[in-house]
Amino acid sequence: MTTPVHNFQVDLAGIVELLSTNLYSGPTVFVRELLQNGLDAITARQDIDPDCPTRMRFILGETTLTIIDTGIGLTLEDAEQLLSTIGASSKKDEWGMARQDFLGQFGIGLLSCFMVSSTIEVYSRSARTPNPDTIVWSGHAGGTWSVRQAAADTAPTQLPEAGTAVVLTLRPGDRLNTIGVLGRLIEHYGRYLPLDVTVERASDSFTSSQLCRQPAPFEMRSRERDAWCASNFGFNPLDSFTVDVPAAGLVGVAYIVDGGVAPGSIQNHRVYLRRMLLGDNITNLLPPWAYFVRLVIDSDQLKPTASREQLFDDELLADTREALGAQIRDWLNTLADSNPEKFSRFAAAHIQGLKSLAIADRDTRDLIARTVPFSTTVGSKTLDAIIEEYGAVRYCPNDTQFRTIEPVAAANGLCIINAGYAFDEQLLGQYALDRPQARISALDIEEIIGVLDPLDIADEAALLPLKALAERALAGQNITVEIRSFEPTTLPVLFLPDADIAGRVISTQSKDTASGPFAGLVDAMDKARSATSASRGRGMLVFNAHATIVYELAGKISDEEIVFSAIRGFYVQALLAGRHPMNAQARSWSTSVFSTLIARCLST
Repeated sequence: MTTPVHNFQVDLAGIVELLSTNLYSGPTVFVRELLQNGLDAITARQDIDPDCPTRMRFILGETTLTIIDTGIGLTLEDAEQLLSTIGASSKKDEWGMARQDFLGQFGIGLLSCFMVSSTIEVYSRSARTPNPDTIVWSGHAGGTWSVRQAAADTAPTQLPEAGTAVVLTLRPGDRLNTIGVLGRLIEHYGRYLPLDVTVERASDSFTSSQLCRQPAPFEMRSRERDAWCASNFGFNPLDSFTVDVPAAGLVGVAYIVDGGVAPGSIQNHRVYLRRMLLGDNITNLLPPWAYFVRLVIDSDQLKPTASREQLFDDELLADTREALGAQIRDWLNTLADSNPEKFSRFAAAHIQGLKSLAIADRDTRDLIARTVPFSTTVGSKTLDAIIEEYGAVRYCPNDTQFRTIEPVAAANGLCIINAGYAFDEQLLGQYALDRPQARISALDIEEIIGVLDPLDIADEAALLPLKALAERALAGQNITVEIRSFEPTTLPVLFLPDADIAGRVISTQSKDTASGPFAGLVDAMDKARSATSASRGRGMLVFNAHATIVYELAGKISDEEIVFSAIRGFYVQALLAGRHPMNAQARSWSTSVFSTLIARCLST
């Protein structure tokens, strides 16, 4: 016994409702579907009649909207096969593959009209048949349809000798019942289509101006396309340039945003497929680092998603994204060489995006090395300039460390990069791999301590009482105190957060410079220091013997109150200058020491 086979029963109204609420963004997309169908019909007719008219008319009556095209038209058999079967398409070649010169490869086409009309009537005459009959196909939202030859006097009078007229019965109060709204929708979707499209009013024969055939931005001169950006994207671009990806049949314009966007932000690009608007919020067209670029493009090979409002993310789109990224990199290099002033403006606005790209791209790293200055202890310098002048590159991995050593390094001519900004440490790590001969590395604290000159025995002995008083004044701060000579003389104290390394180097310097009978004294002092030295992780406060104020304090040690306040004030100032954290005790000093000093000054 044979099991019977049945076809699915389709609830057309349910399907239209499902698609209108889940597939399409709104009912107005029916205008795009009708423009698409009209263009495809005219393209098909041009295969057999290259000189055929390329016109579409949207005629608004009191309760109807009639859309007429001069396309290939339909026979009775075409209407039965194509208009009454969801998923059927005439846009295939002899092998059953989708024709690339047609737009309509996705969507539900004519049936989208059910979103605005409960009935659809299609009158058509086929250009393939001499003296064609007029056929009429009638569809209803309830799921029924019929097709027949039309009586001569029932077809719209505007129907051409070959072509199609779609008649929709609009719902009362529909906002599409105005010339202005309809014209704006047509222009929104199809302004660049190679068609003559007008909106007409049946009651008074009003005809709008031409809505399509407008020049696209990638067909404009530089000044005109920049004006297009201001009008359509809402900003005046820093620069613009054309892009093209032949494999995707893509042409377009890239606009550079002149500031006001954060790294990682997503730009909305405007995309046309065969000059029909796909969407103006396409986000998957560029690599993430290119957040400073906004595109308007047209493609005849990229594929839309089923809703025709986003791009399908396939291998072709991935290749296109890579190709567009390469063209943006080429623009950056060209701009840096040909217009350094404009490149500096770009770098100031988008340095984070540029550095983000450079981490993974050698060419961009080389570009930054020669054009973008880093913040250093001796001013702003490019990496190439630092290597040429100093032969090596040292950097502080965080801003706190940089602020600590900046005055000493600057006064002694040491060039240290502040790598505390976003991406800088990663970028310098990549440069170290690219250029091993440049000796790029994080700063070793010993290199800074090396410029702190040890005191001779006489000076050290004279300042030992101040050192002892400072240790008492700073009790509870878990730091050690040393006195050394260094530049600048305007810096009375230097705070070093890593006393374990600092103390070891200073001790070694003292031993190296001592000789004769003084060597034994230094050894004894070193042993005493070791017995009470800070454990690993303690900070070190180094007083500058070149600073006059230090000797003045040493001469006032009998007045413990004022010297304590001065020492604590210097300590708090050093913490603030280096942006080091302060505990509760140090915070209390920050408010009390100056009050004490001011009070003493007033009392004298």
